[in-house]
Amino acid sequence: MSPELLAMLAVMGVSCLVCFLIREPKLLSKVMPVCALAVAVATMWFLVPVIGGETYDEGMFYVDQLSALFMSLVCIVGLGASVYSYAYIGRDREEGELLSRQVSTYYTLLMLFICIMIATFAVRSMAVVWLGVGATTLVSTFLVGIYTSNESNEAAWKYIILCSVGITVALAGLVLVYASTIGAIDSSLALDWTALMEAADKLDPNLMKMGTALVILGFGTKVGFVPMHTWLPDAHSQAPSPVSGLLSAVLLNCAMYGVIRFYMVAEISVPGFATTILLVFGLISLAVAAFLIVQARDLKRMLAYSSIENMGLIAIGLGIGSPLAITAALLQLAAHSITKPILFFSAGSIVQTYGTRTMADIHGLPKAAPFSSFALTAGVLAIIGVPPFAIFVGEFSLLSAAVDGYVWVAAIVIAMLSIVAAGFVRNLVSMRSGEAPEGRHERVGFTTIAPIGCLIALSLFLGLFMPDAVRDWIDSIVALFGGI
Repeated sequence: MSPELLAMLAVMGVSCLVCFLIREPKLLSKVMPVCALAVAVATMWFLVPVIGGETYDEGMFYVDQLSALFMSLVCIVGLGASVYSYAYIGRDREEGELLSRQVSTYYTLLMLFICIMIATFAVRSMAVVWLGVGATTLVSTFLVGIYTSNESNEAAWKYIILCSVGITVALAGLVLVYASTIGAIDSSLALDWTALMEAADKLDPNLMKMGTALVILGFGTKVGFVPMHTWLPDAHSQAPSPVSGLLSAVLLNCAMYGVIRFYMVAEISVPGFATTILLVFGLISLAVAAFLIVQARDLKRMLAYSSIENMGLIAIGLGIGSPLAITAALLQLAAHSITKPILFFSAGSIVQTYGTRTMADIHGLPKAAPFSSFALTAGVLAIIGVPPFAIFVGEFSLLSAAVDGYVWVAAIVIAMLSIVAAGFVRNLVSMRSGEAPEGRHERVGFTTIAPIGCLIALSLFLGLFMPDAVRDWIDSIVALFGGI
């Protein structure tokens, strides 16, 4: 085991232990962001050679450029959520929304949640990835229901039941994939990512078709593909806003990671099968999410529907399956992960200021909440793909790929994105207009402004000045798709 990996694992373990042992909420609210920073630094130190083109492959650990992308996004969003939590959770505690013991539980689970997600992307066996996805579901369930209200409890139960069903379906798919490897791969390596890729053309095609379909269906439940999406708006709207940002930006990525890994194997074993399934799921998810956004009345539910929309766009890119489309899907995934926390964090501050999530009751945002109004506006412009934000690059690349042989897909995407943009802009204008209610003034400080400001700057930077190193990184990931 390399010193860098050992250091990363040690920092993760110590950070979780420290957060568990400290029970005083005020101290823990200061220590936990420091622990998140330490985990991010240790993880990125380990990932530097991988991002540069190396692959780490030792024992149960396997980290390539695709793994590094997902791990990096968890570090960025996890650190932002940890810092933002200081003021957000602190205000909830002041107003009696959370008790001291709940605050301690929140920070401990948040640290554990971040570390489990990072570890999920660093293993070589798809069976262990499946365990990681299940573990993230279990930990995040308690974060969704942290307020213990009737609504949050219902959302938490709905979340764990539906996602557990999905994980079980994915397990059935793993069993069939395992069966397809008999005679082609040694049984001890049957679900290892590298072994599956090397022997993909020797796997039983019929078993692979059934296994791939079940894996995509099972993990797709956690991704939020329609019609398995019903848990997502409830969980995202009831969770604390820092958790909502993590759920949308990186938790969905855990399941998408499993989908992508099996997609890569399936496209060698049974070409065109996984692409067709993902294209169908992607188009349905995009269309349904677009109309849900238009009719949304709850601010956080509208943002949750946007997550379904973006997962649909990523699936469409994978469904088209050309190198440019795969590049577009990866760019969209990264841009969405950076952008969505901007919206959830600013929405959280707005909800705390106004005491409601109902957009019809929110007026005069620039006067009552000037910073949150600015952040929400920037987030809306970013999420609907207005240049020069990063999502514009992903959506433009997707449309460019669709025009080459999938013109009808491009037409549908343009129509649905127009509906999404209309829904977001209408609601944003409504919330910004009118008079601010008496006595409503936001409370913002460094821990609110810093994470949101950094994410806005990062989205703009990637949209305007995509560094050559990032382009090379994305190209190296696309090259991993051996069947493309």
